[in-house]
Amino acid sequence: MAYSATVTVSRKGNDFVVQIVELEAGAATEATITGVPLRGRLLRQKATLTAGSGTTVDPILGNAANPSAAAVSIIVENATPAATIDNIAGGPGAPYVAPTGSMFHRSVCDSGSDNSVTTLYYLTGASPAAGW
Repeated sequence: MAYSATVTVSRKGNDFVVQIVELEAGAATEATITGVPLRGRLLRQKATLTAGSGTTVDPILGNAANPSAAAVSIIVENATPAATIDNIAGGPGAPYVAPTGSMFHRSVCDSGSDNSVTTLYYLTGASPAAGW
């Protein structure tokens, strides 16, 4: 079986929930997220390793493919790998820009390519803060 990712973007007003369900995920597999605001704030990142030979995930979200290769494209990167990740942005959230309207997610599983991972991103697409 090959890598697959089902990406669902739900919207209510200016708030968005992105759900990514990955099968056969590995260290370098990548899901593309479309249908999100070009600018906004990331409020929360949650990821859970649900099955497979891996023991941890270390998710990264960027505004270009392979966000781990160029730090300038990273929107958010998890600090400490674990089987379950739950990162909440402080204050009004972490500002982001997705110039093409796409974001790129990697779960970065620590081993194997047979992992199942479910990830949620909570975004708001409200107008950016003054000075942006």
